[in-house]
Amino acid sequence: MRKLSVAIAAGGSSVRLGSPKPFVELGGARLLDYALDYAFRASGEVYLLARDPGQLPPSIFVGEDAPRLILDDDRGGLPDRIACSLRKIRGDLVFLMGCDMPFLDPRLPELLLSRIGEHGAAVPAWRNGYIEPLAAIYSIPRLPEGHGIRSMRDLCGAMDPVFVSIEDAQVPSWTFLNVNTREDLSIAEGILKLFLSRRSSCGMSNSPRCPTSRCWW
Repeated sequence: MRKLSVAIAAGGSSVRLGSPKPFVELGGARLLDYALDYAFRASGEVYLLARDPGQLPPSIFVGEDAPRLILDDDRGGLPDRIACSLRKIRGDLVFLMGCDMPFLDPRLPELLLSRIGEHGAAVPAWRNGYIEPLAAIYSIPRLPEGHGIRSMRDLCGAMDPVFVSIEDAQVPSWTFLNVNTREDLSIAEGILKLFLSRRSSCGMSNSPRCPTSRCWW
């Protein structure tokens, strides 16, 4: 099995949300707590991508299992900066995720890993052509080094990707909810209340994420 790292993009401006996303609370836990919990379940090597250390709570870097920080050089647009940051990771494959996606399906990294083969990326995709490049696996050695990448779709397209059907894999659509606005946060709170009520019988209702996928899904 090829080694997989996880990188959490946590350096967005959060203009529409009105406050830094990593610090935004959902159900008593920060969005970053959800992301870190998810990341460490998928890999023992977790990286945080940010523009400034001040965007992240210092306490998360304490301890032997703390994530590693990668600061981007702030050159070019978001796809350029992400590609540059991911190339700093020593390894073969990296699962890239946003810090604002608290409900990502825990099966996703393994599913994409099983499909990437010799491709440069494995990207969740919808039948309507929409893709999820911020919940995808990338081959680090094959990340483009030039600047001027206009979009995350262009970044994926430059890597000979395999697109993995969301519908065929029976991944629920709400798993890709991005908390970009206060309205999104309200929707996330409603989803969380629903699943907290479903899993209360297993005694994990105070945990950001249930350790068994059955009571989460």
